[in-house]
Amino acid sequence: MREILFRGKRLDNGEWIAGHLLKYEDGSARMVSSNTDIFCYEKDESIIQTVAHRVDPETVGQCTGFGDKNGNKIFEGDIVSIYNSKAFLFVVEWNGNQYVLKCTTNGVSDNILNVIESPEDVEVVGNIYDNPELIKEQWINYENSSSDNYWDKLI
Repeated sequence: MREILFRGKRLDNGEWIAGHLLKYEDGSARMVSSNTDIFCYEKDESIIQTVAHRVDPETVGQCTGFGDKNGNKIFEGDIVSIYNSKAFLFVVEWNGNQYVLKCTTNGVSDNILNVIESPEDVEVVGNIYDNPELIKEQWINYENSSSDNYWDKLI
């Protein structure tokens, strides 16, 4: 059975937490650590409690079920390098049907996350929340290129 896991950035200290997502009607979100049971009512009406940390809902992303060459789980919003190429950085996104890698140099999305041969081919190098400069750097390099050919701009 596939593990359903989310990640979000805590509002109290800015640290990342992975676990069970609790989303509220007002748009707020809380995260319960993955090594903790979610609180619930027992038949005798006693309560099992756990700590649910407030997280920034904009930073919440689901785990793809894939890992990288360093054993890191890959989440929505991660920035990944493929085949150790810093010229090719991709943002992990959910397109409504599947996880895709969106190229940071031209915005093209492709479903290559499912066809990557080995976790050894992928490395999480950051995420769009903590490392937005990785994406901006790619766009600046692309925009400043003198070539009109997309592939020339990447090489």
